[in-house]
Amino acid sequence: MTEPLVSIILPVYNRKKYLAQAIDSVLQQTYQNWELIIADDHSSEDTKDLLQKYAALPKVNIYYNPQNIGLFANLNQAIKHCNGEYITIICTDDFFLPHCLETNINAIQQYSEANLILSSTYSVNADGEILPNAQNFYYDYIAKETQILQPEQSVPLLLRFGSINGNITAMFFKKSLQKRVGDFRADWRHAADWEWIYRVACCSPILISRVNVAAIRVHEEQLSVANGKNLSTSIEGSEMVKMLLANPYVRNLKSAPNWASHIMQFHLWFAFKLALRGYLSEALTIVRAVNQVTGFDKTFWAMLKTLPQRWAARRQKGFILPPN
Repeated sequence: MTEPLVSIILPVYNRKKYLAQAIDSVLQQTYQNWELIIADDHSSEDTKDLLQKYAALPKVNIYYNPQNIGLFANLNQAIKHCNGEYITIICTDDFFLPHCLETNINAIQQYSEANLILSSTYSVNADGEILPNAQNFYYDYIAKETQILQPEQSVPLLLRFGSINGNITAMFFKKSLQKRVGDFRADWRHAADWEWIYRVACCSPILISRVNVAAIRVHEEQLSVANGKNLSTSIEGSEMVKMLLANPYVRNLKSAPNWASHIMQFHLWFAFKLALRGYLSEALTIVRAVNQVTGFDKTFWAMLKTLPQRWAARRQKGFILPPN
C-alpha cells in the first residue's frame, strides 16, 4: 500500500476547552504521512496562545484570518493551503480515534471509484461519555456494512435522511474532487456541507464507511446545536429540499413528496417554537418557506404523524425515522 499525504483541516474559532484534545488526536494517528492545517478564524487571544504551543511541530501549519469569515469560508481558505492527495476535516469539539486516517486511506484505496468517504462516528457528551448516535442510526438503514453508493442511490437519500453525514468531522475526500465540484457555499451557515455533498453525489460515487473513526462531541455550545436554533437553518434547509425535489434522480420517485414533508416538518416545528417565544416575524418567514416548498397542510400533517416518535425520542434519547 502506498502512503499518500493526507491534509487534515482543523477550523478554529475559539472553543479552547476541547481544542488540545482534537490536535492531540491527530498527533496520535497510526498513519503518519499527514499535515495538519489549522485555520484560525480570528479567535480570542487565549485560543491563539494554545495554538502557539503546537506551532513549532514540523507537520503543523497554522494560518490566522485577520477577521472572522465564518466556518465554510474558512474551510475554503484552508483547502487552498492543502498539499495532500487527500483531505479530511476535524472540528475543535471532536477527536479522531487513533486508526482514523489509516482506516480511511485503506478504504479509499480499496474502493478507488469513490471520491468521498462519509465515515461512521461515535457521539460523546461534554465529559466524553458515549451517547446514542443519530448518524449511525440512519446509516443502519442505508448500509449496514461499508458500501459504495452510486448517484441514483445517494441523491434520493439526501432528501430522505438530510445531509447523511450529520457532521463534517472525518469527511475524507480526494483533493481532485474539490477542484471538480468547487468550494463550500460561504454564504450558508448551516447546510453548506449538505449542499456540497449533494454536488458530489450528483457526479461521483460516495463510500459509506461503517467503521467508527472519530468521536463527535454533543453539547449546548456545539455549532450545529446553535445553528439548529437559527433562522438560517430553516431557510437553507428549504432551499436544499427544493433543489433535491427538482433533481432527475428524485422528482419521479413516489416517496419523494413524503420525504420532503418529513424534512420540512422539523422546520415547521421550529417555527411554532419561535412563535411561542414571541419571535413571530421569524416564525412567519419559516412558515412561508415551508408553504412554498411542500405546502403548509401536508407538512403540518407530517408533523402531527411524528408526534408519537418525537415523544418517544425525547423520553428514550432516540431518533425520528423518516417515512419509507
